[in-house]
Amino acid sequence: MKALKRFNSVFDRMVDIMFYAASGLGSVIFFSVCIELFMRNLFNRPQIWSVEVTEYAMLYITFLGAAWVLKEEGHVRVDILLLLINPKSQALLNSITSILGVIVCAVLVFYGTWSTWLHYQKVLYTFTAMELLKWPFLIVIPFGSFLLLIQFIRSAFAYWGKFKSYEKANKRRG
Repeated sequence: MKALKRFNSVFDRMVDIMFYAASGLGSVIFFSVCIELFMRNLFNRPQIWSVEVTEYAMLYITFLGAAWVLKEEGHVRVDILLLLINPKSQALLNSITSILGVIVCAVLVFYGTWSTWLHYQKVLYTFTAMELLKWPFLIVIPFGSFLLLIQFIRSAFAYWGKFKSYEKANKRRG
């Protein structure tokens, strides 16, 4: 049990660090767009790198921040059905959807790793103005998906625990 608490603590710290990195990339986007607007409008010198940097930063923000958003239960969810059912059923349904999230993330980790490895082996470049290697941009997909997978596992267990606690409470009353 102590090892699990230690793992959870380290994992939470890592997810928080990835969130701060994603937030920092948001600042990079802000400044690159400001520089682009300034250079384009005042000097008629658009910056060729600005759009590309923004695109790659958005990719990194998505995959570095997803696990933190799930941990904070900040993902958008359509809860019309959830509001109509009792808390025990809500916990069960949330546990099932978390398991589905684990499956989707496992697929993303597998294919993301496979694709990144192929791009690394074949030394493929982007077909853009900056002509950068592709694999450094792709590697965030399996990495972020793996963090999200672990967070979905944690969520599934937490919701399952809530479900079981409602069952125990109903047995005591009944």
